[in-house]
Amino acid sequence: MNLEHAAQSLRDQFPMSGRSDLARREARLEKFGQVAFGGFLVVVVSAVVGLVYAILARFVFSGDNPAVGILLTAFIIFAMLSLAYVIFREDLKEKRMKIAREEEPPGGAPPVVTGRLIEEREFEPVPTVAEDTTDLLPSQKRK
Repeated sequence: MNLEHAAQSLRDQFPMSGRSDLARREARLEKFGQVAFGGFLVVVVSAVVGLVYAILARFVFSGDNPAVGILLTAFIIFAMLSLAYVIFREDLKEKRMKIAREEEPPGGAPPVVTGRLIEEREFEPVPTVAEDTTDLLPSQKRK
């Protein structure tokens, strides 16, 4: 029987006072980080949109050099998409590591390997109470 889930449930219900305070502070810091990152993202997106508009107005709409304007716009858009990919991938990796840390057994003990074969030993039969008692039975001859 695996009682790890029951132990984890008990630890979650009765956290230590220092641990609960730390968890609350971590939650507040996480919310603050999300708000700060959201504001920064709005500023960056606004700057990129303004830069793309300036490039399009200067090169494409004016007719001076439309090929350069389109290339610069494509470069900026794909650079932002690549940056978003890296950020989302790192966030996913961090969440996976956090889940793995939460599922780790207490005390950092390595998990018990149960998939190994038992070491082979020479077979030695165990003697029984009824052993050699059949010799005492009367033998009948068949007709």
